Amino acid sequence: MPVSRRRAIAASSALLATCLVRPALAAEKITVAFAGSMGVVMDKAIGPEFEAKTGTQFQGIGQAALGLAHLLVAKSLVADVFVSVSPAPIKVVEAAKLTRQALPVASTELVLAYSPKSKFASALADQGAQWTDILGQPHLRFGRTDPATDPQGQYVLYALQLAALYYKKPGLEAQIAGPEQNNHEIFAEPSLLARLQEGEIDATIGYESAVISQKLPYVKLPPEINFGDPSLAKAWYSKASHTVTSKGVTKILHPGPLVFYAAVLENAPNPQAAAAFVAFLQSAAGQALFAKYGYNPGKGAPI
Repeated sequence: MPVSRRRAIAASSALLATCLVRPALAAEKITVAFAGSMGVVMDKAIGPEFEAKTGTQFQGIGQAALGLAHLLVAKSLVADVFVSVSPAPIKVVEAAKLTRQALPVASTELVLAYSPKSKFASALADQGAQWTDILGQPHLRFGRTDPATDPQGQYVLYALQLAALYYKKPGLEAQIAGPEQNNHEIFAEPSLLARLQEGEIDATIGYESAVISQKLPYVKLPPEINFGDPSLAKAWYSKASHTVTSKGVTKILHPGPLVFYAAVLENAPNPQAAAAFVAFLQSAAGQALFAKYGYNPGKGAPI
């Protein structure tokens, strides 16, 4: 790491620790590209609190994390910090040498969220353990995000694959999700839970953190399906897979625990503030905000 960048990181960490506002930072801004499911906690809590502590203007861009990673690599989007869920999007920017390390700052697990306006709401509330049967009803409107661009969309398919094994119901993924690219089910990540809230769809499988942030009802899923237990990563979670093709190269992906990683980008216009922002996410104040919005602490090692 260049000496100038190490000095910037040390200086910004000291800035955050003392919560002082330096004139050089006060007139500047920071751009944070983050997984779209984090919109509520970033825009309503973390961004405003970081502004208040440092005087640096927060500008957030929330979209599907894998899509953001490709925009960053193509330089179609320039940001200071990238916050992703799951390692896959981080590895895309690392391969392009846009970051050297990403730190775990929060974690979550999958839950089955449903619309309070849905005609299936009472059945899901009363019979959550039989959720696979309820989601299989022919008139239930199931929603998810695009697995080609969004890790959450991939994790929905992973969860259905593991549910088929766990409940011994072959074909469950196809029954509920249909084909991988199913235009009747796929929605943009920022709008998915809003559609659920309004009753445009009946149910989705999503991140508990985002569901709690939106104050939606949900059903807890077993650890074997929710990707919240690191001890199950190798022996069980790895049984699920998703095939992706990029630039003519085909890869088979396997899921791990749902962890949010934050990385300072090498082409950050404001590297000092970027390092301070990542430090804030890891601080007691940042972790308290995550917890308030339904997130668990980060798990595992940096990547």
